[in-house]
Amino acid sequence: MSTTGFERRIADAAPNLSRGQIKKIARKLAHRAERMQTVEDFEHALKILGMYSDPTARDAIAA
Repeated sequence: MSTTGFERRIADAAPNLSRGQIKKIARKLAHRAERMQTVEDFEHALKILGMYSDPTARDAIAA
């Protein structure tokens, strides 16, 4: 998603923010979204969200 797309979503979700605040937040979100496109960051994000299968927990319970 582009910075403009983020700006629109933020403006819809928080109409009380100023235009400058919206632009600043949108730039940060766009930058973070771009960084998450690398494999390492994407896999780390999935782990944070709990969307992976880690055998360590299953092995600990089975032992």
